Amino acid sequence: MKLYKKSFKGIALAAFSVLALSACSDWTDTESINLEEPGVSEQAPEQYAKYLKNLQAYKNSDHKIVYGWFDNSEKVPFTRGQHISDAPDSLDVIIMMTPDLAEFEMEDMATVREKGTKVYYSISYDNILKEHTDKVKEGTETGTFSAYLSAELNKLIALEAPFDGLVAEYRGSNPIYMSEADRIEAKANQDAFFGVISGWKNANANKQLVFKGYPANLIGQSVLSSCEHIILVTDDVTDAAQLGIEALQALIAEGVPADRFVVTASTVSLDATDKTTGFYGTARALSEAAYWVTGASTGFERVGLAIENMQNDYYNATNNYQYVREAINIMNPAPKK
Repeated sequence: MKLYKKSFKGIALAAFSVLALSACSDWTDTESINLEEPGVSEQAPEQYAKYLKNLQAYKNSDHKIVYGWFDNSEKVPFTRGQHISDAPDSLDVIIMMTPDLAEFEMEDMATVREKGTKVYYSISYDNILKEHTDKVKEGTETGTFSAYLSAELNKLIALEAPFDGLVAEYRGSNPIYMSEADRIEAKANQDAFFGVISGWKNANANKQLVFKGYPANLIGQSVLSSCEHIILVTDDVTDAAQLGIEALQALIAEGVPADRFVVTASTVSLDATDKTTGFYGTARALSEAAYWVTGASTGFERVGLAIENMQNDYYNATNNYQYVREAINIMNPAPKK
């Protein structure tokens, strides 16, 4: 963290300048109004350049990694909360949930890359399986799942060009409880899925591959060794103690690297009646998971946090992304004078 400590003062100074120069109401901005207001980079170019340099140095330093899943399904945005360029600058990776990009999203991606933030997208085996199952029930799909999987993978992998990396999501089922026939079928489907993913990685050595899911459900897969991080599915746990249990369960499978675990936690729902999403009891899951990440472990390393439904946290009365920022600061606190 030495490099981070050296650079943080410059980051904070520039951040205060940003707030002073560009205070406005994000809640009422719309895409239909194009106000050409000068940005911080135009008003204070030297300060902003220094801020970007220090920010990039921080992201290259030893710190807890933070991913953020971002729902970018709205292609005609009507609030700044639908722009990744308004996400906290200290995020390491933003994961776009819809890989078909609009022009404004390409511009936003260029903006966050200036800050050292990478942009990934995800391909989910389980989503493809659900889509096929639903279409079979509806009578709109009559082909086999293996053929459907191949076609969908080819479509999704073709969208990779604008992105810095890819998240391969696989939850699956525990093979211990499968019949031999089901296990053989699951293995064949896994091989098809990760074969395409590994082929992409081999052709894109400059881009990052991340796994998200349940490592214990993999059957004879070596893909984890080439993954930058392993994101464990923990957004449904009910307390921080279960995060360690999930990590230990992941290590039951053979060949799972123990030095790259990232846990997930969700922001709270925009539905005020939902008192479970994003909570451990009455406490916010983001904060509790962030404190857990800062602790020590025996047998595995706590590398960082992946935030589900990040865009929901934009809408706070006191501060945009208030609880995302709080979680980041818990894991990577500013040094005290």
